[in-house]
Amino acid sequence: MIEDTLHRYARQDLPPSRLQAEDVLVEARRRNRRRARLVGAAAGAAVLATFGAAAVVRTVATPPITAAGSGCVVDQLDIPAGSTGGVVANGIDPSGRYVIGLAGTRAAPQAVLWTGGTVRVLPGAFAPQAVNAAGLVVGFTGPARVQYGDEKQQRPVVYDGTRLVPLPLPDGGLGGVAYAVNANGDVLGTVVRADGSSAAVRWRTSGTVAIVSTVAGASGLGLNDDGVAVGFGMPLPHALRWSADGVTTALPVPTGADSATALAAAGDWAVGDAELPPTGNKDDLMARAAVRWNLRTGAVELISGIGGRRVSASGTVAGTTSTDAPALWRNGRIFALPLPPGGTPYSSSVSGITADGHSLVGSVEVSAGAISTSGPAGDPVASDRTVPVVWRGC
Repeated sequence: MIEDTLHRYARQDLPPSRLQAEDVLVEARRRNRRRARLVGAAAGAAVLATFGAAAVVRTVATPPITAAGSGCVVDQLDIPAGSTGGVVANGIDPSGRYVIGLAGTRAAPQAVLWTGGTVRVLPGAFAPQAVNAAGLVVGFTGPARVQYGDEKQQRPVVYDGTRLVPLPLPDGGLGGVAYAVNANGDVLGTVVRADGSSAAVRWRTSGTVAIVSTVAGASGLGLNDDGVAVGFGMPLPHALRWSADGVTTALPVPTGADSATALAAAGDWAVGDAELPPTGNKDDLMARAAVRWNLRTGAVELISGIGGRRVSASGTVAGTTSTDAPALWRNGRIFALPLPPGGTPYSSSVSGITADGHSLVGSVEVSAGAISTSGPAGDPVASDRTVPVVWRGC
């Protein structure tokens, strides 16, 4: 079962840039390519039946990867004083004012906030996952690095600028993570139940904090300002969208893919990763392809050559190439993002993009420094080679 594979990967010590549910899922799906072929065929038929003629499918051939223009520059973000190990950047708000990151140890994560280039560590031990233009930060308390069973020790929270506010769990919920927040302060996340099943949860944080809706058997990962949520359903991963009332609709699988999962949303767009059919080539496991959906029209397209981790309100897709190099896709072209001095092109992540698609954040490993190895809970959450970066003008 794919759930077993997910648990197997979860038992490993993963760096924070691989912390998110979508990263564990994507890695597991690469190792279950044959099973995913069967799932994709069934899911594709069901999706087309759901969308009917509205499902406009367009396949995009793999474009060449070119360097971003000279106006695209990379800067290493300041490291907060007293940090242990490396620091990662986890997200950026749509305006580009706020950047969030993670430092500290697995047992005591430190939430980092950069505002106008000034860095500070936020109070309370929690791992931030998203921030909106008002500076509202969402994430979770508990162990920062995923190991099997840790999800039941994690709790979804909001940092409102002065304090951590716990988000309520639905009946039967044991733990959870808040993954996304929109301009209205609505929050989306995933809760694990006592039987090990998951449920996507939407919370309201304006006024009295409350649960708005839940979607059983799903993980909630992306939320736009119109209140459209995206994620994936289990046990066999398939992309979903739903509105505030919790009514779900399958997102179509593009031609050329076996299956797809939705990971993020902004404006009219959602983005995720595709599972490509095997070719027998040794590079199959490294192949990357993004899926971009138009949430307004139902159109879907396959974008080969880059994974789909984030999308801007303007439709720019951000992710990494098959060599884990940071990149973006815009208007049919893939652009490789520049690296900071000493940056290695084979161990990077892109974790956030602004609404206009021209500023991004992520993490890069640099050649200097010793590598922190995995070990007991007191270990740093990231290798001390890991540095947070921001790309601007891209």
